Amino acid sequence: MMDPEPHKESTAGDLSAFSRRAASPPRRNASAREVANRKSRPDHDHHVDLLDEPSTPDEGLRLENERLATSLEEIDRERRKYYELFDFSPDACVVTDEHCAIREVNIAASQLLGVSRQLLVGKPLTTFFDGSARANHRHQLDQLCGLERIDDWEISLRPRGGRPVPASVSIGRLSGTALGNTGFRWIIRDISRRQAAESEVRKLNRELELRVASRTSQLASANRTKEELLESEHKAREQAEIANRVKADFLALLSHEFRTPLQAIFGYTELLEREIHGPLNELQQRDLKRIQHSQQHLLGLINSILEYAKLDSGQPLDIACYPTVMNETLASVEALVGPHIEAKSLRYEYTCADRFAIAQADPAKVQQIVLNLVANAIKFTDIGGQIRVECDLDGDDVAVRVIDTGRGIPPDKIEACFEPFVQIRSGGTPFNGTGLGLPISRHLAIAMKGSLSATSELGKGSTFTLRLPRGDNQRRSIGS
Repeated sequence: MMDPEPHKESTAGDLSAFSRRAASPPRRNASAREVANRKSRPDHDHHVDLLDEPSTPDEGLRLENERLATSLEEIDRERRKYYELFDFSPDACVVTDEHCAIREVNIAASQLLGVSRQLLVGKPLTTFFDGSARANHRHQLDQLCGLERIDDWEISLRPRGGRPVPASVSIGRLSGTALGNTGFRWIIRDISRRQAAESEVRKLNRELELRVASRTSQLASANRTKEELLESEHKAREQAEIANRVKADFLALLSHEFRTPLQAIFGYTELLEREIHGPLNELQQRDLKRIQHSQQHLLGLINSILEYAKLDSGQPLDIACYPTVMNETLASVEALVGPHIEAKSLRYEYTCADRFAIAQADPAKVQQIVLNLVANAIKFTDIGGQIRVECDLDGDDVAVRVIDTGRGIPPDKIEACFEPFVQIRSGGTPFNGTGLGLPISRHLAIAMKGSLSATSELGKGSTFTLRLPRGDNQRRSIGS
């Protein structure tokens, strides 16, 4: 028989290792129930279970340590990820205990508060609040009893060595840990730029409101001015209508009061001309002709005034337009103005390019217009000058031109000639007439669907052109 192995003294290391194994028994050691279950299984399964179990208690401890180390590494990775997110947050993040003493801060919080992270730990966060926020913070924390978090609590921070910073604070309660510690998490955001932008927006809104108010005031003033102008225009129109009625009444009275004595004068001059009461000597006959000439002139003035008054009041004109041979109407003008032409030694010339030219017009009104134009030419043409009357076809119109070699009209005064009661002084030519001949002539031309215009050059003369629509359909179709 072999001798038993000599007894070895237990060392301190052996006792320590034994106590660790006793304190942490291997998890894979089978219980009595498991052993019984294994005995009831088939032999194959029993052998497989034996292979899965660690062969020794030390192997079980090794596997347990490996699993523990893996878990610690995973926890460490998660912690580093948390701190990376915590530190790289753009907003200031602070963790405090229930008394608001700082436990952890990120880089943004350190920069916002102006204190390093190491020196912030343990300091009360409220020391960086302004007076009102420091007094109100406990009320804000009490509200967390029924809420998960509080957002947008606006306060003023007082960083160390810096000016106050407006901030928006969000507060949440930390859940209890295994040791029973609780606290709060704070997210503090610098809202300086936001407040500056809001202030700028408010400023722009105020400016916009002022501009809108100013524009509204201007529009209201413009509307009042417009209403006043409309009212003034309405009153002026009423006054003009009243004045027109008064003028019409006055001209009607003028016609009656002037025509009645003129008719009597006409009668007496006619008796004198017939020498019923005895013969007249040469001197008396000359005076009689002057009286008759003055009568005709005065009657012409009265007729012009009455005719213009009729035109100006809008009364319908007595015009009968029909196809009119222009040569027949214009050829008789020379006989009517002959004495006046001879009195100033003027040369008169009439030409008609187409003696069969037909216009849709009233021949009496055409003759009246041309007589007015020729009379003006005689008045403003010096002795020895020339007056030409021309008639030709011009497209769909018949054009009648009265051309003189008079003193001419300034270019800026040409249209003024067609205004009523306007007379253009030309050199030493005295006023003679009412200044209604040209306005009446233009009204008559327009009434016959035609036009009357003028061109002039100072020192060389003027040209007045009357255009009337053609009335011969055959010539119109041939010309087209």
